[in-house]
Amino acid sequence: MTVIILEDDLAVCDAISLFVSQLGHAVRSFSDAESFFASIVPAPEDMVIVDIGLPGMDGSQVISWLNALASPPRVLAITGQSQTSIRDFLTESPSTMLMRKPLSPQELSSFFQ
Repeated sequence: MTVIILEDDLAVCDAISLFVSQLGHAVRSFSDAESFFASIVPAPEDMVIVDIGLPGMDGSQVISWLNALASPPRVLAITGQSQTSIRDFLTESPSTMLMRKPLSPQELSSFFQ
C-alpha cells in the first residue's frame, strides 16, 4: 500500500510523510493537485491524504475525482480552515473522513487501523 499525500505546506507534508513511513508504508507526496494528476492514479488499496486548501485545484475537487474512480482508495481530508468551511465540506463529501490541523499522531494513526 502506498500513502499519497497532497499538502502544500512543506513542514506539514514532511511530518505526515515521516510518521506514515515509520508505520511501514510507502509514501508519495505532492504539493498540488496538478502534479498529482500528472503522476499517479491511486490503486484501491492505497490511501490518499488531501489538504482541502490546496493551491490551484482545491482538495474538494481532488476528493470528488478520487471518489469517482471505479475502485477509489481510502481518503482522508485534512484542513486548518474554519468550522464553517468544515461543515460545508462534510455536507458535500459525507463519506470522506476529515481531520482538522494540527494533526496528532493518535488521530492520524486511527486512519490506518
